[in-house]
Amino acid sequence: MTKKAKTDLETLEPVHLAPETVPAPIADLAKVNKSEEIRLEARRILDAGGSPRPRDIIEVLKSRGIEVVSPQVSQILGTLGVERRPRKKKSVAVSPRPPRAAAAPTPPSDDAFTLTDLIAAKKFVEMIGSPRRAMSLLDALDKLS
Repeated sequence: MTKKAKTDLETLEPVHLAPETVPAPIADLAKVNKSEEIRLEARRILDAGGSPRPRDIIEVLKSRGIEVVSPQVSQILGTLGVERRPRKKKSVAVSPRPPRAAAAPTPPSDDAFTLTDLIAAKKFVEMIGSPRRAMSLLDALDKLS
């Protein structure tokens, strides 16, 4: 196992940066009150008769070199009493359904009976007295026609 060499800060060479790439001192950044800048911009938009939107305020402040985020802007706009705009519903392209055709009554076949047919037959059998007698009457009727 080898020992790690200690780094001597005095032997490191200084890094030379172009003046425009050097970040501003923290003391200068602390002087900007982001919340107050957001409020001022929102009041300016309200005075002009517009509706302050977070993305518009972020864009204006970014051009001035002030970085803010949407939740921060939204929260401050809420404290100013600016109401949120409702979201637009996404419209999905759906082809309209053709109207349903009215169901035409199907004529009863010899093999199928509807509920209405069965109820009528039951009333007929009760009126005649027995199913056997009803069958013989229907057979006689069939012979006549």
